[in-house]
Amino acid sequence: MLKRERLYRNLSQKVVSERSGISESALKNLEGGKGASLTTFIQVCRTLGKDEWIMRLGPADAVSVRDYVKRGNKPRLRASAIRKETR
Repeated sequence: MLKRERLYRNLSQKVVSERSGISESALKNLEGGKGASLTTFIQVCRTLGKDEWIMRLGPADAVSVRDYVKRGNKPRLRASAIRKETR
């Protein structure tokens, strides 16, 4: 899909790799399915304007970045206690 998007935008591998800040061989590996890091995938997606592809990687009920930052970048370890009603 990345290769198809790159070709649709009429961009060479050299241009995309330079804009993404990765090596051309890393882009070739990614497009060829030979393995690449998640960071490489994210950089290329952003270069091609496909941020929504990145969002599809996680589960639908994943914690939002905003909530994660509110907690001070600490993952939630347990559920909240049940609150009793006060009358």
